[in-house]
Amino acid sequence: LQYIVASHNTIEKSMAKTGPWLQKPLSATFAEIEPSESKNSNRERVPINRSSSYNSVQDAEDETSITSSIRSIQRHLSLFDLVNIGVGGTIGSGIFVLCGFIANKYAGPAVSICWIISGFAACLSGVCYAELACRLPAAGSSYVYVYAAIGELPAVLVAACLTLEYVVSGAAVARSWGDKMVRWMAEDLHIIKDETHNWLNPGFDFNPLAALISAASVYLLMNGVKESKAVTNFFTISKVLLVAFMAVVGFVLMKPEQNLTPFVPPQFGWAGVFRGATSSFFGYIGFDELACMAHEAVDPQKNMPLSIVYTLGIVTLLYVAAALALTGMQPYQDISDVSGFPVAFKSNGYNWVSQIAAFGEVFTLPIVVLISLMAQPRLQYALAKDGLLPPIFAKIDRDGNLWWGTVIAGIAMVIIAAFVPFDNLNDMISAGILIAFAMTDASLVLMRYDSPDGNEGLVDRVMGWFNFTSFAFSVTITHFWGSFLGKVASFAFALKLVHCMHELVNKCAPAQTFGGKTRKSHDGIGDMSMAGDSYFKTPFMPYIPCLGMFVNWYLIAQLELMGIGLLIAFLVLICIFYFSYGRRNSVGNNRGWEDDARTGGSDEGLSLHTTSSLPPLA
Repeated sequence: LQYIVASHNTIEKSMAKTGPWLQKPLSATFAEIEPSESKNSNRERVPINRSSSYNSVQDAEDETSITSSIRSIQRHLSLFDLVNIGVGGTIGSGIFVLCGFIANKYAGPAVSICWIISGFAACLSGVCYAELACRLPAAGSSYVYVYAAIGELPAVLVAACLTLEYVVSGAAVARSWGDKMVRWMAEDLHIIKDETHNWLNPGFDFNPLAALISAASVYLLMNGVKESKAVTNFFTISKVLLVAFMAVVGFVLMKPEQNLTPFVPPQFGWAGVFRGATSSFFGYIGFDELACMAHEAVDPQKNMPLSIVYTLGIVTLLYVAAALALTGMQPYQDISDVSGFPVAFKSNGYNWVSQIAAFGEVFTLPIVVLISLMAQPRLQYALAKDGLLPPIFAKIDRDGNLWWGTVIAGIAMVIIAAFVPFDNLNDMISAGILIAFAMTDASLVLMRYDSPDGNEGLVDRVMGWFNFTSFAFSVTITHFWGSFLGKVASFAFALKLVHCMHELVNKCAPAQTFGGKTRKSHDGIGDMSMAGDSYFKTPFMPYIPCLGMFVNWYLIAQLELMGIGLLIAFLVLICIFYFSYGRRNSVGNNRGWEDDARTGGSDEGLSLHTTSSLPPLA
């Protein structure tokens, strides 16, 4: 049997843009969420002939498999589980990997300021994520928001940036864990004699331990998130206790007059502090992974904003405390950029604390690898449901796990972790994260503001110019301020930013419903009035998201040109993939979402068990 909701005004497909700028209707996204969670949805099902929706038997089978799988992913993550995922995925990659590196290379004792700056930027985007995650609690995070607000190609590019965040960052942490494990076994356990040449470090940039821990994370996730969340909670609590212990002992050993003066070393200056802030942003990726897990969160309207806020608050506090403790107990020139805390404790004569810190690092750091990979199959699942990846990425096994998506993403992580050095990945990952955050901030503005009558598309144009001008201003003031033309260009870009804010605040009115006049759910499915108080709202609109966009682009401008170039090359490859596969197989650019939206994304009436059940093909 085949079904549809009788709705006389379902007109998304005829109204939507087509091609790379196609915007996914909100009703199609709401249809992928459990009906009981859409607060204003009343859906009535009646039969319809859907024969024209399929181009082949395989298309129908693929859609059936994907649609039925939507109901198989159950909500089981409580607020406690979500906070543990967020905190567990961030603490470690920042404290154990980057804290000493940034202090030694970029900022000295001012590394704590780096964490405050990047934490401020993360909080600006974090409140935007908090609102979007509770209004659109579907798998995919920024990809879902950008698809609905901006368009298909930008959503695919953001998904590529998120893949850098999940897969590549997890591989980078695995690589760092492998290096730490070899050092620990050589210097503390004396299991191996030579740290640089042994069977665990064979050369040629091959790191077998990084491959091993990545493979172990893949194996655990293949059994499902439900099974791995107990492991996540245990290791996260252990990690928080370890960091608190190291910070307390570090404050006891602190020598502020000797080690914290000058607080901003003159050879680094504030340019080094902002450069370090860009690199430290790598440590704030946990709350975005929370948004990607929204489809499995219990009571997402309440728990998603709380989990994001709690995660950002906890990790920022621990990062700043740990950075002050590390730089206070050892001169920044002597801080190890591989194993900062253990070496610092040993240099102060506290060998037993050094042993605890070294063991704690190698014991708790692997959980970051696990959580980084946890979100990637959910992102692939969202793309595959929209036809932008092959259907295999949306297949779910009998236990409700994204088995194939986990295996494919896991193989990529294992290869990167085994062969690519960590220092070649950091800038590229940070830039990708910042772009995804900026696009998410812009998506919230587009969802919350309407263009004036007679000037349609003004909000879109203002957001486009604001993002471009923010990056141009940041580049000129960072790299060309010393020249006369650089000062003139910076002043001109600053005026354009002011003009964009004037246009947005004075000409564009706040939307009455989420999505505004052009992006709202035209058939009424899931409509959310902005007058109600049942959803979290980002304060000080539109200033918070706009400031978040500006800070994100400014941090990108601090990167080395090599990192930006690698990211651009990567995104060009993604564009080639989109035009060769994604656009040709996109659900929205081919058969559209109307049928799925009308049935509420349910598998009821859509499971075609035999090919004889299909309507005749044209």
